[in-house]
Amino acid sequence: MRVALISRGLVVILLIAAIFLGGCKSQSPRFYTMSPIQEDQVSSKRKSPAQNAVVGIGPVKLADYLDQSLLVTRTGDHQAVKAEFDRWAGSLKDNFINVLADNIGVLLPTERIYLFPWRVSVPIDYQVVVDIVRCDGRLGDAAWLEARWSILGGPEKKLLKTHRSSIREPVSGADYAALVAAQSRALARLSQEIVEAIQGAGKN
Repeated sequence: MRVALISRGLVVILLIAAIFLGGCKSQSPRFYTMSPIQEDQVSSKRKSPAQNAVVGIGPVKLADYLDQSLLVTRTGDHQAVKAEFDRWAGSLKDNFINVLADNIGVLLPTERIYLFPWRVSVPIDYQVVVDIVRCDGRLGDAAWLEARWSILGGPEKKLLKTHRSSIREPVSGADYAALVAAQSRALARLSQEIVEAIQGAGKN
């Protein structure tokens, strides 16, 4: 009888362990990247006063709380939460800079985009300096992107424009994929604001 009870106990323990391990396996990490604007999404192809300009992107600085692989959401105005299984596929900063550069190249348009630091010999027409204050959101609600940015012009790096953008982009679903899609749209809106500032400077 004692042996039978021990055997049943072992079976129960093994079943619990199997369920636990099965649950762990199902919670594998999920990876995300923000995506740039596609050329077919740009409605206007009018000639821009800054078309084919040489644009330098950077330096770009992210808030310290974003310098990590885990996605960050908000549950309130003063509470941030790190995802457990949802992560950026690589550096968020690199992803942000590359998408910003692609967006500006499509919207301006120009193919002459350089990322900081570039060679001294590169004749930069407009330099875009960005400080990302906030880049997160609330699942099923909205993504927020807040940034301070400046446009510098010419070799003398004359300050042409400085601005703070605060962008809210609604989320179309309750999961992290929908949040990242909304963050991509928010970055597209920031890119549009920067391009409009460059185009305005190009008219002067």
